[in-house]
Amino acid sequence: MRATIASITLALSGLAAASPQGVPDKPIEFYGRMYADSATCSGTGTTYAYLGSMGNCINKPVPGTGSATMVVGEVSKYFLAGWTGPDCTGKVVLVVSNVGECVDLGGTDVQSWSNDMKPFGK
Repeated sequence: MRATIASITLALSGLAAASPQGVPDKPIEFYGRMYADSATCSGTGTTYAYLGSMGNCINKPVPGTGSATMVVGEVSKYFLAGWTGPDCTGKVVLVVSNVGECVDLGGTDVQSWSNDMKPFGK
């Protein structure tokens, strides 16, 4: 019995030592949230998250009845911009530059989003 318990303990300790510890995630540098069903960045309807790790442009259509906010982002480095066309083309319809600021889409449908200085030619 003791031999069995010792064998199990040894096997489990070997597994724990061999388990990969992983690499910690980097801190979030940019996080935007889009609300498809709310003009006030609230409610329990359809929402979309946009993390900086997703790239500088994402295609997440949000109807003109929605809104958007920047949850995390360094001012003057990150901006949340909505575009009327896919792949961040067409007209820029909103730019959020302050964390916590909510912008109503004002009836204009947004097809894609960017988080960089592209709307400003940079």
